[in-house]
Amino acid sequence: MKINSILFFALAFAVSVVSCTKSSDPVKGKYQTGVLVANQGNFGSGNGDVTYFNPSSKVSEQAIYKNANGGTSFSGDVLQSISLDGDKGYLVLSGSNKIEVVDNNTFTLSKTFTDPKLDKPQYLEVINDKAYISVWGPYNSNFLLTRSYILVMDTKTLALVDTITTDLGVENLLYNGKYLFASNNNFGGSNTVSVIDPSTDKLIKQIVLSAGPAGMVLDANGKLWVITQGTFGSNNGVLYRINPSTFAIEQVIDLSTNPGNSICTTPDKKSIYYSVNNQIYKIAIDATSTPTSPFINASDVVTLNALAVSNVGDIYLGDALNYSTAGMAYVYDSDGNLKTSFPTGITPTQFVFK
Repeated sequence: MKINSILFFALAFAVSVVSCTKSSDPVKGKYQTGVLVANQGNFGSGNGDVTYFNPSSKVSEQAIYKNANGGTSFSGDVLQSISLDGDKGYLVLSGSNKIEVVDNNTFTLSKTFTDPKLDKPQYLEVINDKAYISVWGPYNSNFLLTRSYILVMDTKTLALVDTITTDLGVENLLYNGKYLFASNNNFGGSNTVSVIDPSTDKLIKQIVLSAGPAGMVLDANGKLWVITQGTFGSNNGVLYRINPSTFAIEQVIDLSTNPGNSICTTPDKKSIYYSVNNQIYKIAIDATSTPTSPFINASDVVTLNALAVSNVGDIYLGDALNYSTAGMAYVYDSDGNLKTSFPTGITPTQFVFK
């Protein structure tokens, strides 16, 4: 009886160990969790790359793409954005006119996508094995955009399957599960958000707003919020709340300033953050007017170039400083208190949370 009991408990222990092992997430690479920072680099210098930051240890690592791929070259010229899809990462390089496909856990290069139509790409959104890429398109002799569009790429073959024409200066992309929304900015020269049906890859609507639509988010009620930057020096930026099913404008909040190009939500999606210079404002989704004072006055920030909120509510600010030397990132808690800071590459432009 004693031997049988020992065998029984030994077997139970072995089963429990195997069960725990099977249920644990496998270690896929050193960048499996944490924060990625897309750094544009110096224009024309080809030194755009990615910073990695570990919020637990508060340790940062620079140029992780370069380090993961032989240490001889950066990711390219003007790293505009990073998009994740499963274990894949898409590095969109608007200066190099290419997209680097990497394993986003290790940042080793898998494939490179280039095409003559990939002319100043900006952002990428993956929907059902198709990548939608916002593209500024060509300039004329006066350096004015002549045509902008969204390229549709098969993510399995990296072959282009469609081109969707938008208004000039298409940039940010947001998918709400039914429609793909694309803001057309063009430095205040455009005033629309394009609505695309991914089931047909057709443009079905242009929502007309005010000058310079930029960042977009979805709130707790599934409503679409868009910030417009206005025209330079005119203090005419606006926050819009839009019904994403009917495309009707439900709320208009005049900001009486030229805000930054990003908006973010709190984790519960009941409040929205936006920036003006180096100040961060917080506004509830049921508000009808602007807040009277900033939520954060980021006095250490010289040139605010990126704003994002993590899934635990920490607020990340990217400081481009002089756009030619290494930048900084500042992290504030959900109460607006500075927690920490860490160095970045040149011109931090986007935070991605894993």
